[in-house]
Amino acid sequence: MSWKHVILGLIMLAFLAAFPWGPLFAWSPVHPGYRHVRFSSADVLYPDGAALDPAYREIDRYVALAESFHEVKCVKKIRVVVCRNWSDCVRFATPFLGRPLAVTIPTGTLIFITPKAAAFRADIGELLRHELSHAVLKQNRSLVSVLHMRKQPWVSEGVAGLVAEMGTTAPGRQSISLPKKEFLPRAKTEELWLSFAAVPQKDWRFSYTAWVCFWNRQIERNGKATFLRFERACFSDPQGCRSSFGDVYGTDLRSAVEAFQAEVRSGRVVEPERAVF
Repeated sequence: MSWKHVILGLIMLAFLAAFPWGPLFAWSPVHPGYRHVRFSSADVLYPDGAALDPAYREIDRYVALAESFHEVKCVKKIRVVVCRNWSDCVRFATPFLGRPLAVTIPTGTLIFITPKAAAFRADIGELLRHELSHAVLKQNRSLVSVLHMRKQPWVSEGVAGLVAEMGTTAPGRQSISLPKKEFLPRAKTEELWLSFAAVPQKDWRFSYTAWVCFWNRQIERNGKATFLRFERACFSDPQGCRSSFGDVYGTDLRSAVEAFQAEVRSGRVVEPERAVF
């Protein structure tokens, strides 16, 4: 056997191993150590011996919520992988993974739920609604647009937060966003514009809550149709999101954020307990 055949054989072995044990795990016909549950809109893979959180069985309803809110269709079935541990996450999700609670890959067809979700005691229903919002939008946008939207978290993450909050927090679980009693006092003293002005965030959870509250305000004041017009313009041209905001809302983003903060400082209630559209 020549060295070329040896190398080819090793490459083939590596490719085959990538299915059940590596980055192609989600697409493998077999999933060692994991169970597979099928639903209409999505499949869920979760570790053997682990109890499946009841929220996963609501996944079809959550997809429908995201479709209804964004007024687009989930055109491809989604697969959700609940990682047993960080080692599995790293093997399955590289290069998409950092250390988040969950991540949706750019195609919008695969979601990873990380061990951080369990450690944080995150509300799984809320987390799924957040990621499924990402998935539905990503499936309806180009890959280039999806990648550029990473630089606009005030839109991409804030908008996903609107769908995430379409439900109640399960007993003993934490919301992804800060509780109102923690957010509002800080929002009266900390400059909110900093959360909108840059991509890196000093306190991601605080910024995320600010984005969600801001978009709730915009929809309450200007209506959902106006919001959807902006969302479509922004996702069509991510680099022009700030200009699109001004075109749609008739004011620049900074002025809108400062007006929002003035309302917070005045003591007005700006964050509903749960968004319902």
